[in-house]
Amino acid sequence: MMKISCNGCRILRKGCNDDCVIRPCLQWINSPESQANATLFLAKFYGRTGLLNLITAAPKNLAPAVFRSLLYEACGRIVNPAYGSMGLFWTGQWARCEAAVRAVLMGSKPNDEVAPFHSPSWGSCDIRHVPRLNTGLVDVRDRTGKIFKPQPRVALLESDVLSQIQPNRATKETEINLELSLGFH
Repeated sequence: MMKISCNGCRILRKGCNDDCVIRPCLQWINSPESQANATLFLAKFYGRTGLLNLITAAPKNLAPAVFRSLLYEACGRIVNPAYGSMGLFWTGQWARCEAAVRAVLMGSKPNDEVAPFHSPSWGSCDIRHVPRLNTGLVDVRDRTGKIFKPQPRVALLESDVLSQIQPNRATKETEINLELSLGFH
């Protein structure tokens, strides 16, 4: 009797046996094409070996939940790279994560169905409207007369040098005092 590989092992071109770790993970997905699409997407996202290691690290009874969780987190990271699926959940945009998962199961890219991320509560964090402050750099002209602006350089300071630097307490009218707070509305 010939053994038939599961759809996950088939798409990964991996030998499948009776103790396959992927087969139980795919039972919640209805179509064979969707099973292959989900496995291929996760293998591309986490790497083939990484995916198999993550699934085998979990207890056998939790492997399907781990697979599903990895799928939702990978899709969430594609849609919202900074906060992933939990960021989408906490901002009330869980439907975007679910749409990305549906897109993966259908074989398209996760961001094909998903609209760009717009959050009115994060609009106040846009710093593009802040005018450039005078950096104290002087415009230098090269031989042709064009203005050459030297790039500011970042240097690594030792801790004893940092302790000698006193902060300038005087505020100027051109300085902007910003306060950073993290929160979701």
